[in-house]
Amino acid sequence: MKSNLTDRNNQRGLSLVELLVALAISSILLLGMSSIYLDSRKTDRLGTALSRIQETGRFAINFLAKDIRMAGYQGCMDPETLEINIIADNPPTTNLFDTALRGYEVDDNTWANGEEFDNTDIEADALIGSDVIAIQRASVADTELTGNMGTDNANIQITTNPMGFAQNDIVVIADCENADMFRISSTPSGGTITLAHADNVNSGPKLSTPYGEGASIMFFESIVYFVASTGRTNARGDAINALYRQSDTLANTAASSFVIDELVEGVDSLQILYGERLASGNIHYVPADEVGDMLLVEGIRLGLLVSSVDRVQEADDNLSYELPGETISPVGAAGAVVTHAIDQRIRRDFSITINLRNRQ
Repeated sequence: MKSNLTDRNNQRGLSLVELLVALAISSILLLGMSSIYLDSRKTDRLGTALSRIQETGRFAINFLAKDIRMAGYQGCMDPETLEINIIADNPPTTNLFDTALRGYEVDDNTWANGEEFDNTDIEADALIGSDVIAIQRASVADTELTGNMGTDNANIQITTNPMGFAQNDIVVIADCENADMFRISSTPSGGTITLAHADNVNSGPKLSTPYGEGASIMFFESIVYFVASTGRTNARGDAINALYRQSDTLANTAASSFVIDELVEGVDSLQILYGERLASGNIHYVPADEVGDMLLVEGIRLGLLVSSVDRVQEADDNLSYELPGETISPVGAAGAVVTHAIDQRIRRDFSITINLRNRQ
């Protein structure tokens, strides 16, 4: 009998007090683990957002700097003393030195009146308060002439076609003393690739000179950078903006046509100052609408405001950001001209000064 009582005592379960204590301890441990997990997740989201902002700023600056730095490039010819000979029908410019660099302040949706961008998507889409910069330049193809041209109306023959030159494309050929812009009049083909410049798509078949093997063959580019809404929103309904690049298709038509590519999302503002050389020899940086002579601009100072796509911080962003020529302030700030939303997204500003290689 005594043995049975002992066995029952040994098999006795937890008391209510012990159970409550165990539940309390478990709850504290779970809360601690949950808190650590949530804090780690917040830190991870914050770190990821900061990394993406840094990448976005770096990529955007690299895109802009590469093209701006080479504005007006047309080979080793000095554009200030020698003018490019243009025979292409419906050319994107009649004077590359004049149109190599242009800037615009987007004050409203009519900022492009009188320009080739008038009544096109970029005029309506470019973010008001941001800036627009247009660049024209030639890009050197990784190819060379197979030999000297016999006469000024001889076809140009090249060894390879890495840029995919096609009929109607605009090409620049140049050496250090001459440069010509023409349209390719027939489909380049054959083992030795021929770039013809007949008068069916040009004002005449003759170039300014017969070029030799040292001449550069270049593809002409006319591009514009601007900031606009992507039309997308994040999970909280915040609008997502991006940096865009618009390229002229260089079609053989009276009216220009364009292709627009989104480069990087998260760019909220592009601000630009133009470094104009004064008669005194000094350079002063001013907005596009205050430049006296764009031909005297030798440098560009640009800034970008980049934001995270999602809200990743606990406090609202009430900071102001100093970009070249403009302060981006929170919505509602006294005297603010250009503003950003007050939300929990992270923002960072990026700036760079770029020397124009073909203006110095």
